[in-house]
Amino acid sequence: MSPAPVLPPSRHPVVKPSFGRVSVGVHGRVMVSMAEGPFDAPLMAAVKRAIALAGKRLPADRRFGDLLEIRGSLQMDSDALQELRRSIDAFGSRGIVAVSTVFLVRPGIPGIERLPALMDIWRASRPVRRADNFESAWALVNADLAAAGLPPQEPPPR
Repeated sequence: MSPAPVLPPSRHPVVKPSFGRVSVGVHGRVMVSMAEGPFDAPLMAAVKRAIALAGKRLPADRRFGDLLEIRGSLQMDSDALQELRRSIDAFGSRGIVAVSTVFLVRPGIPGIERLPALMDIWRASRPVRRADNFESAWALVNADLAAAGLPPQEPPPR
């Protein structure tokens, strides 16, 4: 019996679904994240690792504000949503919980109708607010830091 013929590689690239990206950093007492959707479960797992690494740069007392900017899209499949919920719960159980989270979400991005449900994931462990532009978002972060007895932070360069 002769071996099965081997097909040559396809000349047409396989289109893979395009998913977003996330960056996480720490600026003084503020964890600053920029998320660009759409989101899937592997991306949410990568976010968990990025937050864990950034968490090592938080102040020793673990008291910090959180600014999460969402760009592009809020589209997220159910697996991604579950992975996100597990991640936020895991950080909470390890004591990595911000004094508040401010969502910076400009009006009109695809999937914005999902924002209230997304914010509820964080709301289970801290106050959550929303802003439409960076300046008002940073002002909310500083107001929340001040309410927690922490010094205000200068914004990062944009």
